[in-house]
Order: sequence, then structure tokens, then C-alpha cells
Amino acid sequence: MRRQEWLIVTAIVFDLDGTVLHTDREYRDLLATAIADVRGDTPAEWLETYDEAFFDLFSACDPDPIQRAFARIDGCTDPEPYVRALHEQEIESLSPPENAHDDLERLAESFELGVLTNGLREWQLAKLRAHDLEAYFDAIVASYEVGAHKPDAAPYRLLEARLPAARYGMVGDSESDVDGAKNAGWSTCRYEGGGFGALPGDLFRG
Repeated sequence: MRRQEWLIVTAIVFDLDGTVLHTDREYRDLLATAIADVRGDTPAEWLETYDEAFFDLFSACDPDPIQRAFARIDGCTDPEPYVRALHEQEIESLSPPENAHDDLERLAESFELGVLTNGLREWQLAKLRAHDLEAYFDAIVASYEVGAHKPDAAPYRLLEARLPAARYGMVGDSESDVDGAKNAGWSTCRYEGGGFGALPGDLFRG
């Protein structure tokens, strides 16, 4: 991406789930549908076991939390079809905000753009690619790459290393996005829905 050298390089970094892409469906509903797609029904005990296992595994940055969560379900002898079905459900349920492509293209003319997301890198990249959004971003960091989730400082520092800039602004829909960015010394914008047409707005003021 071309920039005039005398300009201060400024980066706008977006959260992924709930910001660049969002869904109206609850995660548990996606999980239930994925299980039913594979086995024809959705036992309540499968949902409970998966939820508990996945939360623990994901929080600990287990290398394969989704497959291992399914593997903990009594009777789930082959987790892989369920993993694929859940990923498909997630991707199909997601959509970008209205005019996101136009807004990101406009922002990319003046700013470096990044994504900072909690999750597995390839799992998250597949979401961006499914909606033709990956090309807008100069750097993408997933929390699993550093073994710590937002608001921990490590993901923010890796993003800075991959996307050098004089100033950073974080756009995210959760407290962990905003709190982590503030602790990293970044400007912040709490995303409340809608598009990105108002950006940068007040992101770098004050």
C-alpha cells in the first residue's frame, strides 16, 4: 500500500467477530445445528459437555480446542465431521456491516489496516476469506499466535511488530478489545453496530 513518506503512519485495527463480521445467531444455536447436521439430532448432554470443555480449552489456548471439546463428548468417536460442520455454520451465519467493502477500501487509502482477533489463525482467516475481506488488511493477528487472548498485551504487541506505525486505533465491540488497546497505549473506538462510514471520526482526537 502506497503512502507519502512525510505522513505519520497511522494504523486502524479491527476486532473480527462482532465488528468486521457479525451474526444474529447465538453460538449455542450454531453448535446445535452443526451437531444435528452430522448425527441427525442434538442431545442436550452433547451441548453441555462441549460448552464446558471448549471454554476451558480455549481459555488455556489449547492447540486444538474445538476438536478436543468434541472428543470429550461421550459417544463422539470421530470429532472431525462436527468440527467442519461447526466451522461451516459459523461462516454461513456471518456477514459484514453494510458498505463494509467501500468503507474499508476508503480507509485503506489513508491508513494501515489490521485485524486483531481472539481465536485460531486459520479458523479466523477462513471467515475473512469467505467474505472477500482479507485483502483490505495489512496485518492479521490471532491470539493463538502468542498464546494469550485480548485484553492481554501480547496480541497487541505482535500486531505492532507486524504493522509498524506511529499511532494505533482499535475498533472493537467488547470490553476486552477496548481495555487491552487502552493498556497498550492505543486510541479506542467502541463499535456499536452499523458500518464504518464514520471512521476515523474521533478515533485519534484528544
